[in-house]
Amino acid sequence: MNLTERELQVQVQVDDLTLTGGICFARKAHTGVLLLHGIPSTAPADPADEGYPGLARALARQGFSAAWLNMRAAKGQPGHFSIQGWVRDATAAVMRLRQQEFRDLRLVLIGSSAGGAVAAEVARRGAPVDGVALLAAPAEWVSFAAHPEAGLERITRDAGMTVSPEVRADPSAWGAEFMDVATQTSIANVRLPVLILQGDQDEVVPAEHAGAIARRAPNAEVHILEGSTHQLRKDPRAVQLLVDWLTRTFA
Repeated sequence: MNLTERELQVQVQVDDLTLTGGICFARKAHTGVLLLHGIPSTAPADPADEGYPGLARALARQGFSAAWLNMRAAKGQPGHFSIQGWVRDATAAVMRLRQQEFRDLRLVLIGSSAGGAVAAEVARRGAPVDGVALLAAPAEWVSFAAHPEAGLERITRDAGMTVSPEVRADPSAWGAEFMDVATQTSIANVRLPVLILQGDQDEVVPAEHAGAIARRAPNAEVHILEGSTHQLRKDPRAVQLLVDWLTRTFA
């Protein structure tokens, strides 16, 4: 088992924004991963939860250099939230890693929840990645697209993110963007290896979303975890399945 070599804070420039993240490097890594978070919660944080940096450290201990990105309007980052903005953020991070820290490594996107939808769309658009792992990703955004006013309230009140004044005045175009970043649509054009992990007790994304994505994915491996809920990064079984898939697929 490789041990973490070092940890580095990074910045990503996109749309006149400076976003922050980090990288945990593993010794002799052959594969790097980029972790993409989902829509945050304003619920009190668990002081024992290390978040995505903690997942990155766990993956680095298994031999995979792991980066994470805090996307616009989330986790204290500048800018206003939009799902297309998150796609641009993730794409910019991929390009930065490819040109710098991960230029000699394979690169796999690991997206949780909304970050999974973003990961699939980034891969569909041809970003230079070698695989995609989806953790509790929604197959589609029925509620956001059909009821943008309700989606706007969820983003601003429940997730604590800001949107632009234009979106507040008329969220219809903002809501329509979610139709263009739907995992089950994006994944149909992703010929890379894909891992789909889903909990059968997910309280946010129903378990059947995994099947809807898998039916459209040309090259997918699917695991439904009994008793697991939405935050799969906290489930050791999900992390082990992720490590096993990365090892088998990219060793």
